[in-house]
Amino acid sequence: MKNWIYAALAAFLATGCAPHGGYTLTGEVPEAWEGKPVVLFTTDTGQAEAIDSTTVANGKFRLQGVLDAPRNCRVAVYLDPQDRTDRNLTVTFPVFLDSTAVNAVCDAAKGDPVFTLTGGATQTEWQAYRAALEPLAKERERAFDEYIAAFYYREDGKKGVELARRVDEKAGRIRDFKIAYVREHPASAVSLAIVQELCDRQSRLDKAQMESLLGALTPQLRESAAGRYTAAGIQGKRIVEGQPLPDLELPDAEGIVRRVSDFIRPGHYTLVEIWASWCMPCRGEIPFVRRAYEKYHRKGFDVLYVSIDSDAANWKRALDEEKMPWPQLLDTGRTSFSAYETTAVPTSILVDGEGRICRLNARGGWLDGALEEIYGK
Repeated sequence: MKNWIYAALAAFLATGCAPHGGYTLTGEVPEAWEGKPVVLFTTDTGQAEAIDSTTVANGKFRLQGVLDAPRNCRVAVYLDPQDRTDRNLTVTFPVFLDSTAVNAVCDAAKGDPVFTLTGGATQTEWQAYRAALEPLAKERERAFDEYIAAFYYREDGKKGVELARRVDEKAGRIRDFKIAYVREHPASAVSLAIVQELCDRQSRLDKAQMESLLGALTPQLRESAAGRYTAAGIQGKRIVEGQPLPDLELPDAEGIVRRVSDFIRPGHYTLVEIWASWCMPCRGEIPFVRRAYEKYHRKGFDVLYVSIDSDAANWKRALDEEKMPWPQLLDTGRTSFSAYETTAVPTSILVDGEGRICRLNARGGWLDGALEEIYGK
C-alpha cells in the first residue's frame, strides 16, 4: 500500500527540502476586483502575520519577497477595503511559498470564488500529499456519516458505539499515514505542517509521541520560526490523555465559588462538559448525556457542566428548561477555553477518579463506548 501512496509524491521529493529565499506569487482574479487590496499572511506560528501586500491591477496581482524557509501562508483579498473584518467580503486561500513561483487563478463565475494553484515545489508537494490522503479521508467521512445517522437520528446507541469505534479506526489509519509521511520526509515543510496538525488541540498523541515526531524533522525545520512555535506548543500542552485536568474556580447556580476538582471523586469517572445555552449542538447532546448518566451514575459515573454563557439569566433559563440532574458551573470569562485548550463548544473531557484525562471528545458513541469499557454493558 505504501508504494502506491507515495508514488505520486516521488517527483517532488527527490531533492529533499524545497528551496527557499525569494518567493513569487502571481494571481488572476475577476476584473470587478480592480484596485482591491491583497495581503499575504504567514499562518504557521499561531497567528496570522501580514508580511506583504499589493493591489489588483488589470485583473492580476503579484507578490514578491524573501523568506528564510518555506512557509505555510494565507492570502486575503478584501472586497471592501474599508471593512476588513467582514468575512463575507473577504476572499482567502492557503498557499505554501518557497523560492519557486506559484500562480493562483480565481474562478468566480459560478458562485463563491475558488482558486486553483499551480507551480511551487512545496505547494505541489502539498497538493500531491492531500491527493494521496483523500481516499482515507473519504473512508472516515463515510464512517462518520453512518455514525451520525445511527446514534443521533435512529437513536441506536449500540450501533452508534460500534460505528464510533469504526470512525476511530479510520482516523487511526489517517494518523498512521501522516506519521509515516513525516518520518519518510524529514526535510519537507509539508512534514512540519503535518506535525502541527497532529499536535494541535485535543490530539490523541501523548507528549512523548509529539516530541518524537517533531524530533524526526531536520534541525533546519525544528529551528525555523514554525518549528520553534511547534516545540513551545508541545512543551506547554496540558490537555493530553493521561495528564491531570487543570483545576478552575467558578460559581455555581447559587453563586457559591466551587472548584472543578470538588466534583471529581476517587473511584468515579466524571464527564466535564464545556457548553453554552445558545449552542444548539450542546443542547442536542443533553438527552444522550442524560441517558448515559441514568445508566451508569449508580456505578460511579458523574457529570459536571461548565457554561461559557456571558448572560447568567440565559444560563439559568436553560437550566430550568433542561432540568439536568448534575452540577453546573458558570464561566462568563471563558477561562475554561484557555485552561482546557479549546475554542469551541461543546468540549467533552472524561476524567478518572484522580482527575487524569482518560478520553478527549467524550461525547455520543465515544462516551458510551468508554463507559461500557469501564463499567460493562
